[in-house]
Amino acid sequence: MGRKNKRGGKRVVPSNRNEKYGEQRNYTLTERKNESFEHYYKTQQIMPESEWNSFLETCQKNLPTTFRLTGNSSQAREVLKLIKGQYFSNMSNIELDGVPVDPPKCLQWFPNELAWQLNYTRSEIRKSETLKELHQFLVSETETGNISRQEAVSMLPPLVMDIKPHHKILDMCAAPGSKTAQLLEQLHSDESIPVPEGFVVANDSDNRRCYLMVHQVKRLSSPCVMIINHDASTLPNLILSQGPNGVEYVKYDRILADVPCSGDGTTRKNPDIWRKWQPGTAMNLHGLQIRLLKRGLDLLNVGGRLVYSTCSLNPIEDEAVIADVLTTCQGSVKLVDISSSLPGLKSAPGLTTWKVMNKKKTWYEKWEDVPTDYHTQMRPSMFPPTPEQANSLNLQQCIRILPHYQDTGGFFIAVLEKNADCNMYAQKTENKVISDTVTVTSIEDETVSKVENENGTDNVKEKQSDNLESKEVLTENKESKLEKVEIVPEVSNKKERRGESPPPLKKQKLQGYKEDPFIFLKDDNEDVFPHIKKFFKLQDDFEMSNLFVRCDIGKKRNVYFSSAPIKNLVTLNEDKIKFINLGVKIFSRTDSPISGCPYRLSQEGTEFIFPFIKERKVPILAEDIVTLLSQENPYIFKMSDEPKAILSDMDPGAVIFVYEPKNLESRPQCCLAICGWRGKTSCRSFMPKLERSHYLRLCGVKLQEKETKTRNEGAQTEKESEQAEDLIPDEEEDVAKTESDVQEGTTDTEKDT
Repeated sequence: MGRKNKRGGKRVVPSNRNEKYGEQRNYTLTERKNESFEHYYKTQQIMPESEWNSFLETCQKNLPTTFRLTGNSSQAREVLKLIKGQYFSNMSNIELDGVPVDPPKCLQWFPNELAWQLNYTRSEIRKSETLKELHQFLVSETETGNISRQEAVSMLPPLVMDIKPHHKILDMCAAPGSKTAQLLEQLHSDESIPVPEGFVVANDSDNRRCYLMVHQVKRLSSPCVMIINHDASTLPNLILSQGPNGVEYVKYDRILADVPCSGDGTTRKNPDIWRKWQPGTAMNLHGLQIRLLKRGLDLLNVGGRLVYSTCSLNPIEDEAVIADVLTTCQGSVKLVDISSSLPGLKSAPGLTTWKVMNKKKTWYEKWEDVPTDYHTQMRPSMFPPTPEQANSLNLQQCIRILPHYQDTGGFFIAVLEKNADCNMYAQKTENKVISDTVTVTSIEDETVSKVENENGTDNVKEKQSDNLESKEVLTENKESKLEKVEIVPEVSNKKERRGESPPPLKKQKLQGYKEDPFIFLKDDNEDVFPHIKKFFKLQDDFEMSNLFVRCDIGKKRNVYFSSAPIKNLVTLNEDKIKFINLGVKIFSRTDSPISGCPYRLSQEGTEFIFPFIKERKVPILAEDIVTLLSQENPYIFKMSDEPKAILSDMDPGAVIFVYEPKNLESRPQCCLAICGWRGKTSCRSFMPKLERSHYLRLCGVKLQEKETKTRNEGAQTEKESEQAEDLIPDEEEDVAKTESDVQEGTTDTEKDT
């Protein structure tokens, strides 16, 4: 139906969108050329001169598509077998217009062959049926969370963090969430630990981007992650535990600081950067990047590891930031050499010397050479250290990924390890302006982009906020030039509480929607947990207090589950920070008259509740998976012998169908748990269509083919129905389909907020 105008008539849309302007207008592609960009990086000598033409040509080409399979689980290995056997094997001899098509390329440096690169255009996909099927497969598996489309260089930071299941992890600038998802996968890498001891705190300062991140993270269904909304440079000290021994604040074992940057390493996927690039953008971000890195190191545990990364090639955003912070830390933080940690990855070492250009394109090699007129635009920390200092700082242990090395985008990574506590806010020398306290005042109101190396679509504009957290006063330097200097509060030397760090300088203003509360269950919640525990025979060691709801009055529609540390962080810090999302949905309300429990299981939480359930489990075969997922409400007698016998003796209500491979020839070679329902005479699964397609693929069946086959066998199905009427009572099936159940039949990832 067309849109209607205010008078109720149908809106007339011109055949040509520009027809109303009286002329034909064509869209012109951005010219992938910028003389200032070329002059700047040639002068910086970020590569040998012999590589320059190859570098520039690569930067002007479109970026290939890359994707990775989620996690190292047995299910991921099954998907890898499927994609290599059913799709990649048919692509070795494809030709389009007489030109051979490049086959998929495995990224050598990514573990276990779980990351791949495809170099196909949309027009090529439309021309080839094989490529079209592959594209549809990737889209479907991406929606279910089994595949993540992500730029190759964006996959690197989590790989060098060396994450273990017990680690406390902070992602400071997390949106849109691809790297956060990768961190979660590594946290859950041990399948024998369904709920790891560690957790991930994913933060972003942009409220709207936090909600985009929810969709990305929710696909993994982890109870060990929470999304918060706060300025990362002023993140408060969160309380982890509170008891007779005092208060313990969180110190993170691993921190990812993928900071806002100019994004000039992403010219291949963001051609608009060619038109907008200028050296002043990096200078405007330099101070913010230093503050983010300092706050991250402040929150890092001794012995912990912080990964600083940008999608920029500019040394002012990269090595200059690292050098300034290392100098401030005075040996308590060191760079880690990761050049050999990813075999097959080609990279260049970090720069040890560079120059700084002002907005009039004048070069300076030392801070002392900068005229006083430019002291408000440039700061001492932008300049390289002396050769002796550079050697002691080991800046060459940073790594630079250049686009022409392996057909990727540009990227910078530095891995820092903290070996002692330090004062991040101490002055360096008496006669020098403190590098982290000079406020840059830009002549122009710069708009910069926080560019994530994710799916090629994340180019979100952010205003430069270089003086958010400080008061400003005017002081007079040696040249009698007035400049703005931040007043940083003195850091107390008292160690009254474990893990305490200097408090943030300014309280964060809440923005966006007011979230529904996270109400964790207590012993007096008789209307929720007792029914669930009795019906499913939950084990006594299941922590009821880790369940929560999102409303405190009326019927609780959904019940969620989170790990114990996440619960503590929420309950002890509600007044400090804005929580956006956490936990996984584990039970949904269904007021069915035939069930002994007002709640049924939710598919996204089945993996975590499964070990604690003693009853309502039904073992099934691969053929039963096909029956359950290709038919809406199959009769119980259609199941194989064992599940048919168990279901026949079971009361109506929620169940878990459990598949385990019997031998090495069984397909699939991974355990599967499907939440479902046992009705009076039939059973069903509660699973979205795309996820049903995924499970059927693992069993060697395509959902579309199965549905077509079922329609073609209508006569046989009708005969089976007639036979069923002779076997079962003539009564109407009473499978509860509340509003939430019907919605979950199409999508099981609805939000309550």
